[in-house]
Amino acid sequence: MKAHALGLLWLAASAALPAAATDTPDPVSAPAAEPETELEAVEVTADAPKQRITPSFSSIKGDALKLQQADNLGQTLQNQMGVANASFGPGVGLPVIRGLTGSRVRIMQDGIGSHDASFLSPDHASAIEPLFAEQIEVARGADTIRYGGNAIGGMVNVKDNRIPERVPERLLQGALEQRFDTNADGTNAGFKLDLGRDQLAFKIGGFHRNRNDTEIPGEAIAADAVREQFGLSKILNARGTIPNTDSESVGGFLGASWLGDHGMAGMSVGHFTNRYGIPKGSHGVDASSLDGLELILPDIDPALLEQFADILSMEALNPDIRIDMRQTRYDFKSEWYAPVRGIDKAAFRYGLVDYIHTEWEGRLPFTTFNNQVGEGRFEIEHHFLEPWSGTLGAQWQDRHFSALGVETFVPPTNGDTLGLFSLQKLKFGQWQFELGLRTERSRINPTATQLAFPAPPGQVPIYSAVALPDSLNFRADSVSLTTSWQATTEATLGLSLSRSKRSPDIQELLALGPHLSTRNFEIGNVRLGNETSNLADLGLDWHSQRLAAKFNAYANWTENYIYQKRQPEVFYNYHEAQFYPACVNLIECLPVYAYNQRDALFLGYEAEAQTTLADTRFGQLKLTLFSDFVRGRFVDDDVPRLPPLRLGAEIGFGDQRWNAALRYTRGQMQNRPGNDETATPGYHLLNASADYHWRGLEPLDLWLFAKANNLLNEEIRSSVSFLRNFAPEPGRSVVLGFRATF
Repeated sequence: MKAHALGLLWLAASAALPAAATDTPDPVSAPAAEPETELEAVEVTADAPKQRITPSFSSIKGDALKLQQADNLGQTLQNQMGVANASFGPGVGLPVIRGLTGSRVRIMQDGIGSHDASFLSPDHASAIEPLFAEQIEVARGADTIRYGGNAIGGMVNVKDNRIPERVPERLLQGALEQRFDTNADGTNAGFKLDLGRDQLAFKIGGFHRNRNDTEIPGEAIAADAVREQFGLSKILNARGTIPNTDSESVGGFLGASWLGDHGMAGMSVGHFTNRYGIPKGSHGVDASSLDGLELILPDIDPALLEQFADILSMEALNPDIRIDMRQTRYDFKSEWYAPVRGIDKAAFRYGLVDYIHTEWEGRLPFTTFNNQVGEGRFEIEHHFLEPWSGTLGAQWQDRHFSALGVETFVPPTNGDTLGLFSLQKLKFGQWQFELGLRTERSRINPTATQLAFPAPPGQVPIYSAVALPDSLNFRADSVSLTTSWQATTEATLGLSLSRSKRSPDIQELLALGPHLSTRNFEIGNVRLGNETSNLADLGLDWHSQRLAAKFNAYANWTENYIYQKRQPEVFYNYHEAQFYPACVNLIECLPVYAYNQRDALFLGYEAEAQTTLADTRFGQLKLTLFSDFVRGRFVDDDVPRLPPLRLGAEIGFGDQRWNAALRYTRGQMQNRPGNDETATPGYHLLNASADYHWRGLEPLDLWLFAKANNLLNEEIRSSVSFLRNFAPEPGRSVVLGFRATF
């Protein structure tokens, strides 16, 4: 057995060495007031902030955003260019940008990180509520340099303006919203109120969401794929619904601001809770196996266990996995306008986040994760000369992370980060140039002195403990250069070149233990160095009277890409806490994966074009065509869990008061799933939407809307999801709702 585990021992032993030195749209839902055409689902905002001059920066807001809002951030953004949804059942949905997610995509709330546990595991939901969003920004490529190494793959900033930025026009104004989803009888209700007078403004908001088990067109578990990937031969399947996928969440916030002529200062406090279930089969348990009873009654003859199955029920054999998430955050913001000549604005943001979630198995607490973070940003926007403007900034962060319980595969750690950045822009005629520089220092201090391999009670581990250094220190320097050429009044061509670095995260460095949600035993590697992205991004933005189009093509050569490498002929028996050279099936054993680094190449594109087919007195008839694709390759294999080629069309008709649209998406088969993954079939996705503004009682604006998702009731399994073989995407649903603004 030990001979078969030499690869595992070598990786574990290497952790005792010092850390190596690191090198320094919903297109028709937001009607246009004029006949000109623009991409309403993904609206380019080149002046907010001023430095974003490439088509790789986009935002969604207004009615387009409200129609796309869903139970999680991934579902809300999954129709955007180059963005997919990494679902882990309906309770979890994280954005995947150009095939990257987790620690490579920074998710922020009004400029400060979400600081939940979604970076650690795909079954952990984001703590950001999309219902409060007034605008969501998505940055790809060189635009991410201002946000740090954890935005190397992209950035998502959810702006809910919970710290008021202006005094309301009336003493009291606000909005109420109610939604009902026919799939799982989901309900979603929220409100916002704005109060203010003179230089004081207040904002208060709250929401409640509840849904039952998600309804699907067929069986929950793709039996053939599960047999191929995990070797599970006995499967108790479910049809029509995905068991244990109900959820309930509630939250609210209170914000206040002082708004003066030359500055502002404000703060907010918010609380968010989310209780949701993880689909059956997600944590290494076979629903038809009696292994659960063997743990409860270890001395009973296995031949007699079938009798207890009838007595104790399937819940005793296969208990539900539930997650109880809570987050409290305090945000502070101040701005100073035109403080001195040449300085346009000085801005300060700071957030304190207290996050905790507990995973329950049945009625017993399984593991508790705690993440306490303080993050701040300071930026100065200058305009010294007519063609020269830019931003100077600093970002810092302090983090305390811990996990306690059965699935504690990462030790408690303290860490801090300091980043300094500069983005400078020059404009000469039709040409615009932007140079971005960032240097970032990060430090991770594990509170443990060593990592111990698991062993059965009363026995000594067969592998020696791994000694940990007192501190792991990294420095990541990044640079970007962007050129934009206004070729005509209608067309802008942009080229971005960047070399960005990301320091490894705590799970990549320090993991050691079973990770049941991904069905593996993880081993970190303290010798990991920086991951370096060398990106070339070519973009075209075309806006004419009848045509609006965006196109991005990119190549990303990533040096020392951090990934998990399968260790051959080594398995970990979770119930026995033992390593074996072979396994009967993966119910008993977890494959062993160790973090490693190798070069990878990502190639892809994003394209969207919208044209006005007809202008009538009843409204505009518009056609939108869209497509995106990414492929990632190592030298001898594909990068796993990448989205497939998507292409489709949307036809819409409407004006300022009403809109209707029909959207078709074709997802191709993902037949390059990567090592130890299974292919996912292609799918046809047909969605529809309609909305109407009724303004009969000023200042009341009553917005009625309806949207139908997956009208064909297709069985769709997302290739970017760890749980695609256990939980398909939701079946047909109709969402009905209203939003009253006053």
